Amino acid sequence: MSSSPPSPPDVTDTNAFTSTRHAISRSRLIDLGAVLAIFVFAAAVYISGIDSTKFHQDESRWLNRAHYLTDLADPFGPTWNDQYLTRGQPPVGSYMMGLGLLVQGRDLVTNNAYDFRRTQQFNHDIGAYPTDADLVAGRRTNSVLGAMAAAVVYLVVRHLTNPLGGLAGALFLIANPLQTWHNRLALADTTLTLTLALLLLCVIHLMRKPSWGLAILAGVLIGLGGANKFTPMALSAPLAGLGALLLLRAWWDRRQLRGPKPRGILGFPPLTDLGWMLVSIPLTTAATFVMVYPYLWRNPIGRTLELIRFRRAEMDMQYFLYPKFRTDSPAEAFDRTVYALGQAWSSTRGFLDWLGAPGLGDALSQLDVILGAAGLLCLLLVGIAKGLRSPELIVAGIIIVQTATIILSMRVDFERYYLPILLGFVVSIGCCVGYAGRTVQRLLARREERGGARAYGMLPASSANVTSRQ
Repeated sequence: MSSSPPSPPDVTDTNAFTSTRHAISRSRLIDLGAVLAIFVFAAAVYISGIDSTKFHQDESRWLNRAHYLTDLADPFGPTWNDQYLTRGQPPVGSYMMGLGLLVQGRDLVTNNAYDFRRTQQFNHDIGAYPTDADLVAGRRTNSVLGAMAAAVVYLVVRHLTNPLGGLAGALFLIANPLQTWHNRLALADTTLTLTLALLLLCVIHLMRKPSWGLAILAGVLIGLGGANKFTPMALSAPLAGLGALLLLRAWWDRRQLRGPKPRGILGFPPLTDLGWMLVSIPLTTAATFVMVYPYLWRNPIGRTLELIRFRRAEMDMQYFLYPKFRTDSPAEAFDRTVYALGQAWSSTRGFLDWLGAPGLGDALSQLDVILGAAGLLCLLLVGIAKGLRSPELIVAGIIIVQTATIILSMRVDFERYYLPILLGFVVSIGCCVGYAGRTVQRLLARREERGGARAYGMLPASSANVTSRQ
C-alpha cells in the first residue's frame, strides 16, 4: 500500500495561532506597563506627603517593635514572653517595619514604646518619640507597600474584568484619603492591605488553574494577614466551605451515576481536585499563624485563646474610654461604615477635591457606595451564572466575609478598621466600571456589525424595510 503524502499545514490555523499569541503578548505588555505606571504614580503620591503628615502616637509603638524581625532568630527569647506589647499586637506588621528600616540603612534600635496613659511630655522624656530619620524611613516603607497594593488591585480587577476596570480600581484606591493617610504613616495597616490584595489575586488564579502550590500560598497569605490583624483569619471559612461543597457535589454525582469505582477515597474525588485544596486552607492558615508568631510556640492553643481574651478586653476598654466612637449594634456599625466610606473618606470626594471642585465632591461622595454595591452585585451574579468554581463568586465571598467580620466585631469605629473593607470596595468599584465598559464595547461592536451589514446589503428584508421607512 502506498502511503498518502502528508497534508500541508492549514494556513488559517497557523495564522489564528500566531494572532492569538501576539494578542496575549500584547495584553501582557499592557498589563506590565499599567502595573509599573500605577506603582510609580502611587509611590509618588504617597511619598510626597510624608513630611507634612502629623505624627500619630501609634507610630511610636510600631517603630519600637521593629526589632521583632531579628528577634525571630531567638524564638524562645525574652521578646516572646507573655507580656503586653507581644500579646497586644500580632507581629507581621513589626517584621515589615523592621525590614523597611534595614533596607534603608537604619538599625532596629529605635524609640521606647508610647504610653497612652501618660502625657506627651512624659513620653518625650522617656524617649517614646522616634527620631526623624526612623520616622521617615518607616513612613517611606508603607508608601512603597501601598503603591504595591495599588498595582496588585489593578491585576485583581483586570483578571476579573478588563484593563479599564483594573485602572479604575487602582485609581479609586490611590484617591482614597483614608488609605493615603495610612500609607504615609509608620503603621501596620498598609501591610494588611497588600496581603489581602495578594490573597485575592492568588485565589483568582487558584480557581482558574488549581494547584497545590496556589492553595498553600492562599493559606499562607491568610495566616500572615491574621498575624498582622486578627480578622483575616475568618477568610479561610468561605474557601473551606466552598471546597466542602465541591467535594460533596462530586461525591453525590458519582453516587448517582453508579459508575466504576472512583480513584478517590470513599467515593470522593482524588486529592488533585480543587475541593481538597480549598478544604486544606484552614490548616495552612493555622500553621502559618503559629509559625510566624513565636509567642504561641510554647502553648499554641492556650496562648491563642489568651490572645482572643486579651483582644476582647482591649476592645471593651476602648468602648469605655472613647464614648463618641462607640457602636452599640451591627446595624449602627454598618451605618457608620457607609458614612465613613461614602462621606468622610470617599475616593470620589478626594479625587474631586484634588481637582479643585470640593462642592462637586460633596454632591457625588456617595458614588463610591453606589458603584461598590453595584460591582459586588455584578460579581455575585456573574459568579452564580458561572458556577461554584468561578473566581468571581469566591472573590465576592471573601469581600462579604471580610466586611461582615469587621462590622459584627466592631465596638468602636476607629478609622483603621475600615481599611480592609475599603479594599473590597475599590475592587468592587473597579469591577463595576469594567463590566460597564465591557457592555458598552459589545453594544458598539454590534452597532458596527449592523452598520457594515447594511452597507453591503446583507440586512434581512424586515430590517431593510425599517431602514427605508426611517
